[in-house]
Amino acid sequence: MLLRSITNHIKEQNWLAVLIDFMIVVVGVFIGIQVANWNESLAENELSNRYMEQLTRDIRADIIDINTSYKTSQWRLAALSVLLEKSDIALVNTFYNPEREVSFPAVSIEEDSIQYLINASTYTRFLDDDRPAYISLVNSGNARLIGKLKPWPCIQSYYAQYKEVRLFEERLLLFRTELIRTQHDAGISIAGHLSEEETLERIRTNQTLSAAMSSYRLFSFYYMTVLDELRQRAILLLELLETNSAQCDFNTGEL
Repeated sequence: MLLRSITNHIKEQNWLAVLIDFMIVVVGVFIGIQVANWNESLAENELSNRYMEQLTRDIRADIIDINTSYKTSQWRLAALSVLLEKSDIALVNTFYNPEREVSFPAVSIEEDSIQYLINASTYTRFLDDDRPAYISLVNSGNARLIGKLKPWPCIQSYYAQYKEVRLFEERLLLFRTELIRTQHDAGISIAGHLSEEETLERIRTNQTLSAAMSSYRLFSFYYMTVLDELRQRAILLLELLETNSAQCDFNTGEL
């Protein structure tokens, strides 16, 4: 209809009418584009809100997971400490890093039977490598969508440290593997087939075994330290996600 009207007006050389028809077309196209952009923006806002909800659920799950791994590490640290003490091996309770002197926390364990302690000393639980919302966002490559998430720099920083903790777990696993191998070389298994006295005597007299236990004890404490740092970031990030705020103040030092 509009095209026919324009054609007729051109034939009649009614240029004012042609101009009006042209303006109607331009305004119509402009309004159509704006409506399309508005609909797209609404869709992106809805999607970003869903991502915020998913990220919030993921971080809440992370905090639970971190707390469980931390408690497991406390249990393992206590078991290694008691085993070494019962074997008359001196405990090193202070270590140093470039920033400060750090002391081991006081630890306790519910049971002190040797079989229980041997089992606990090698038990390890690592974090779940489950980041569905974050990975989906990164893989989407949608810069406009990501830009709607105000805490995005904080989210990236958190998951970068999460990855560092996962790498630390790989190093911790190497120490655990070495400890179990050394225990087997000394004739000790987690099944606890030796008497308590014989187990303690083998730890006491086998310097390689006691050194492996001491090193694993130290790395277990290191792991507790990095888990605690990650937990603090997760708690802060959860607050930012719940308020869609970008005011994060993470400590960006390396683990």
